[in-house]
Amino acid sequence: MFRPMMFRTRASERLLFSTLLSAGLAGWALAGARAQQTVPPPITLGSPVACAVPEICWVQNYFDHDPGPGAEDHTCGHRAYQRHFGIDMRVANLRVMREGIPVIAAADGVVAGTRDGMEDTGILETDASAVRGRECGNGVVLRHPDGWTTQYCHLRKGSIDVTKGQTVKKGDPLGEIGLSGLTQFPHVHFEVRNGNTRVDPFVGFEATGKCGTAGARLFEPKFLEKTPYVETGLLNAGFTSRPPKGSEVLNGEHANDTLPLDAPALIYWVELFGTHPGDQDRFTIFAPDGSVFMRQTRPALKTHSARHLAFAGKRRPASGFMPGTYRGVFELLRNEVGQTKIAFQLEGTLRLGEQTGAGPPPAPPSSATPPPTQPTARPAQTVPPTDASDNAATAGPAATPVAVVAPATPPQPPPSFSERAENLLPVTLPRALRSPRGAKGPPPWIIGAALISVILAMAGIAFLTRR
Repeated sequence: MFRPMMFRTRASERLLFSTLLSAGLAGWALAGARAQQTVPPPITLGSPVACAVPEICWVQNYFDHDPGPGAEDHTCGHRAYQRHFGIDMRVANLRVMREGIPVIAAADGVVAGTRDGMEDTGILETDASAVRGRECGNGVVLRHPDGWTTQYCHLRKGSIDVTKGQTVKKGDPLGEIGLSGLTQFPHVHFEVRNGNTRVDPFVGFEATGKCGTAGARLFEPKFLEKTPYVETGLLNAGFTSRPPKGSEVLNGEHANDTLPLDAPALIYWVELFGTHPGDQDRFTIFAPDGSVFMRQTRPALKTHSARHLAFAGKRRPASGFMPGTYRGVFELLRNEVGQTKIAFQLEGTLRLGEQTGAGPPPAPPSSATPPPTQPTARPAQTVPPTDASDNAATAGPAATPVAVVAPATPPQPPPSFSERAENLLPVTLPRALRSPRGAKGPPPWIIGAALISVILAMAGIAFLTRR
């Protein structure tokens, strides 16, 4: 009786040992295989907009690569905001938007879902709760081979030109840039995914989530050439006869080619993106005879700003305006390594005519609104300190040197910005298998399970060895 029992005990131990060892090796192999997750086959993307880039459309905000509470774009700069997982291609103002700026398919694909019918009001006069669950606004999602999808949000009401299940080719029209959903300016939010992984098309799959790292970029070279990263640039600018409001600038107003001689004031204004703490606005307006009509340097800015509206000007002198062409010069002064340099410069002209009237005509939308341009930067030029006499032209009751700063950052979408796009992009993989953003390995619980299996197998080996 003794020997058969001993045999059965040893057989059971061998079975237990084999089971534990197999489980450990299987867990280890699974973790290893997932940790070596391969980069998916690439997709080549063209522009998501059919307009002149960067003259009419340009990138306003980039993908957020900071996994924490802050925000960093792919260069580790500040042209992103928290939990922004796409890029924003915008136009200057609503006047341009109303001309109809096509949003197009960035690659061949099949329409996976659409939404239309939301008004082009954004959240200019309300808050995010008004569009909760519909943050994307009017939009389209396309499915592409190898698990890729592209999403197009904030399209213009009534502009969507495709239906679910339709096959589209790269460059086919999908809709138009609009102001629907969770937004405060006219643009298309363009988002790229592979499975459930959101990908920055400016750096590619393997570099997403790691600012300052370059990967295999998804955009085709000719689009990249037209969209170089610009730290600070122009949104809108112009001349006007009264202090401009942000909502009026957004509507395309205050960009005048001419003003009457009896205008109450002459004001030069700019709206920029990408200003830094410590930057200073310097405005100069030259009279037709070349003399300085007005000059002012504003106090230093306190924060980074995605949208900075500032202006300076002077009331009509008691003797009246000198007729002719006035020239405005704006300079953004930035301190770099102890020296003040010109980070951005812009010039514009205005004709003060001979006509008179009861007052200045309204500032209608004008094609003279300057398109976004590359900043005229002169990093090697040191700016001398401003003379006290520079501000003399704005002193006294006749001067109106005023600057206004718009909200520093665009609205931050709630955590469910993409997932709650309802019929646009349904979830296709279990949440349990989702890796952290930017991670290329398996979720932590899978690694933990594999490690526990290995530990149990080693414990079994140790137990059997002692016997």
